[in-house]
Amino acid sequence: MDAENTDRLIAGAIAALPYRKPSAGFGAKVMTAVAAAEAPRSWQENLVTAAGLTVTVWMAGIVFVSAKLIYGNLGEIATLIIRPGGIMRALDLAVAHAALGVAKLASAASFAAELLSAAAPGLPAWYETAAAALLCAAAIAALSGGRASAHKAGIR
Repeated sequence: MDAENTDRLIAGAIAALPYRKPSAGFGAKVMTAVAAAEAPRSWQENLVTAAGLTVTVWMAGIVFVSAKLIYGNLGEIATLIIRPGGIMRALDLAVAHAALGVAKLASAASFAAELLSAAAPGLPAWYETAAAALLCAAAIAALSGGRASAHKAGIR
């Protein structure tokens, strides 16, 4: 068999296949399905979804971490809830401590500003920046409770 005869046989076999025409309205159904397909989401919708997922994950982490704290102090929490006015007293105490902390911080910042302005009236601005950096380092050291860093403790 030569190539021409083979091509003729293949064309005849293809012509003998039973083709079916699509039913009436097939094109309209396809176009309706294409029109009903979901449009791609905009970047704003993706951003809102990502933000919602991030908040959910953080809340799950907070619940997971606080569960041990709540379970460990369940007796004190139950006593606080059962006692009349206990929650409000605890809230008032927390607010008073926060207000006192803010007042102390504002007073310390004001004192530091007055001290710097009195001690260095004609010094360049970079001295003030260095003094502010030292004050920040002192505040961080005070708030850390004097704990040794991992490097100083020999942890690697």
